[in-house]
Amino acid sequence: MSPVDSTAIINTAITVLPSIIALIRGSAPAGAPQLTDEEMLAALQRAIDSSLAKDDAWLAAHPPTP
Repeated sequence: MSPVDSTAIINTAITVLPSIIALIRGSAPAGAPQLTDEEMLAALQRAIDSSLAKDDAWLAAHPPTP
């Protein structure tokens, strides 16, 4: 397997993040209050933390073989 270019992944994520936030905000039910910037950032942080915890758990369960 070839190495992963993490810089390219991070740059792509940063580029599409505004679109993802707009999509999340636009998917609220009609009449529901729009999320504040603080609420959106907190939700994004929870999603990132959850993803990293799952990644760490998977790596712990699948240690690299020598």
